[in-house]
Amino acid sequence: MQKQLIIIAAGFLISYPSAIFSDSINLSSNTIEDKIHNNSDKANSNNKIKDGDIKYKNEDYRGAIIDYSEILKNNPENKHAFFRRALSKSKIKDYEGAISDYSKAIEIDKTYHQAFYNRGYVKDKLKDYYGAISDYNKAIFLKKDYENAYINRAYAKSDIGDLLGAISDFTTLININSKNANAFYGRGYMQSKLEDHYAAISDFTKAIKIDQDDDLLYAARGYSKGKINDYEGAISDYSKAISINPDLDFAHYNRGLMNYNSDKFKEACADWIKASELGYEYAFKEADNCKNSDNFKASIKNLLGNK
Repeated sequence: MQKQLIIIAAGFLISYPSAIFSDSINLSSNTIEDKIHNNSDKANSNNKIKDGDIKYKNEDYRGAIIDYSEILKNNPENKHAFFRRALSKSKIKDYEGAISDYSKAIEIDKTYHQAFYNRGYVKDKLKDYYGAISDYNKAIFLKKDYENAYINRAYAKSDIGDLLGAISDFTTLININSKNANAFYGRGYMQSKLEDHYAAISDFTKAIKIDQDDDLLYAARGYSKGKINDYEGAISDYSKAISINPDLDFAHYNRGLMNYNSDKFKEACADWIKASELGYEYAFKEADNCKNSDNFKASIKNLLGNK
């Protein structure tokens, strides 16, 4: 779960993962499928592929680009070199260059589902959500059980406001793989955006049964519990998230809100001060109020009422 979206609603803050994934290269030498007809060229190109892959693995992306470019000088129809060079360009944020290379790989092989998928990923990064959806559609057409493509397409649909379409994609993915925690998590997130928090809690709970060590799953469920006024349940979930990741700043802040709503004012202040110490800017005012005011209950109530 890589890309994160901050949601601010009714005094609650939570960080949800809008998970977008990129396919990477398999660096095993026995996976090289480059079809080079001249034997000497083949040996040289295979060595260059290996050299580029090693540099890519060592995060020398510019060096990898040079090696893959050398291959393409001798064999401009090598789709794998274009794919690898596109990955490297994406790593240095040359997104337009990456799109160009993925497009060339697709021109060579119109069934190259990984290239469609990764081009969609890069378009997603550039906020070209309609273009990303189009590429994810093609990737899914070519590979019906492409799990990450369903996830990425769902989040791209969310980014254009098609929440029901996103839910449909997550539901399809759940039917493909009922053990995919990201699918339940994503559908729960969409349900939460639609203010259907009971459905969201159900999906987050299913995700937690699959992955019990993900701090964000507990935090997400805590958020939805807070929205239905189950403050104790929310406090429990935020506490679990914090036990997994003590530096989860927004969880401290949100637990503070739940403690405040439960009339646990000292606990609320302790959470806000901790969130502030972790650098969570939304907690700064509350933390200062807790530290400096003799009547922090009234001060915090007034501060929260002004948000």
